[in-house]
Amino acid sequence: MATETKSKGFYGWWMLFFLWVVYTIPIGFAFYSPAVLYPFMIEDMGWSRGEIMVGSTALMLLFGLTGLLAAWMIGRFGARVTLAIGGVIVTIATILMGLVGHIYSMYLVLSLFVGLGVSLASMIPVQTVIVSWFNTRRALAMGLVLGGGAIGGFLAPQIISVAVEASGGNWRIGWFIIAVASIIGVVVAMLTVRNQPSDVGQHPDGLAPHEAKAAVSGISRASRVYRAPVDWTLRDALKTPALWFLVGAAVCSFFLWQVIVTQGPLHLLDRGFDPAMAAFFYSLAIGLSIVGRFTTAALGDIIEPRFLLASGAFCILLGGILFWFVSPGAMWTAYLYPLLAGFGFGIAYVCVPTIIGNYWGSRAFAGISGLELPIVLSFQAVAAPLAGFLYDLQGSYFTIMVISWIAAAIGFAAILLCMPPKPKGTTRGGSSLV
Repeated sequence: MATETKSKGFYGWWMLFFLWVVYTIPIGFAFYSPAVLYPFMIEDMGWSRGEIMVGSTALMLLFGLTGLLAAWMIGRFGARVTLAIGGVIVTIATILMGLVGHIYSMYLVLSLFVGLGVSLASMIPVQTVIVSWFNTRRALAMGLVLGGGAIGGFLAPQIISVAVEASGGNWRIGWFIIAVASIIGVVVAMLTVRNQPSDVGQHPDGLAPHEAKAAVSGISRASRVYRAPVDWTLRDALKTPALWFLVGAAVCSFFLWQVIVTQGPLHLLDRGFDPAMAAFFYSLAIGLSIVGRFTTAALGDIIEPRFLLASGAFCILLGGILFWFVSPGAMWTAYLYPLLAGFGFGIAYVCVPTIIGNYWGSRAFAGISGLELPIVLSFQAVAAPLAGFLYDLQGSYFTIMVISWIAAAIGFAAILLCMPPKPKGTTRGGSSLV
């Protein structure tokens, strides 16, 4: 009964909603929405697809390469302040994007400011807070919050697309809308986010240490989910093959997803869809990842997330194949490819940080994520310009699709090899990054 009472007053459950809002804004508006602005920018400014995709790549690279900076800032200032700083940077950067008139100024703003800001305002800080607040219900909490990115990814591009269309194709309006949304995210982060349960006199999951131990023991008997018996250090975690299999799986599977989302509106226009329908199916692919994220939320504390991740990677592969064949004459492909690819990505997106937390614990989480994210996103960043330039060269996306299909198949195999690591030479406790 005591545990039940504490759980009802556990602030972590309330904070999940606020984290959901904070995460939705930079991911949904600043990260996913630019893709629906690119066709208008290409037409207005006379840039090629390859040129515009260099800007998309710059955003992705800085988003990933600043992962270590995000991890350092979390250790130095805490996740709450890091989120707010990132939101301020995104606000300033997107205002500048609405004023750019040259391709090189776009590259500078997208990379140094939008990419940096989104990195600090989203993934690693939000996931670190979740891992710190939740243990026995980590997959549930992770899935609920990261589902916000999918909802934002579905709604935000639609909002931006409607606003730009209503203004006669004025793409600058879209960037200003993103700036306003980012200000809201900063306010919510500062008022509601707390870095650790101890900041408000509570414990992870709302359970006292002896209750948490009993809860973990009970869950272990009722499920097949592995949870590390100790908190790993970053140095020891880097020596485990499982970490690199996980990174390889994410690199390969997310590469195909990146091709689908960055080239989606343009590919659909080539296939004969009108701009509104192209934006809709692009958003649908992102929005349907909600189903995958909530599937992991519901099952990730019962079924080993590694197996869920494998199923997600397989769905991405199937969706990627259908993406190539999409056409107005076969509308079932237009609806099924976003369902499969989005569902698969949603599962994978939640499973990767959940596995990191389960395999290596909360102590090394920010450090591992700060190293993993640059690697994964650097490869994802290559997808957009490679696809754009191959299209400019060949007039088709076929070559990049074949490359992506092979990569996704390799990623599926890597997941099956990602076995739980044995905690040799690790110790409990401590706060050092390494």
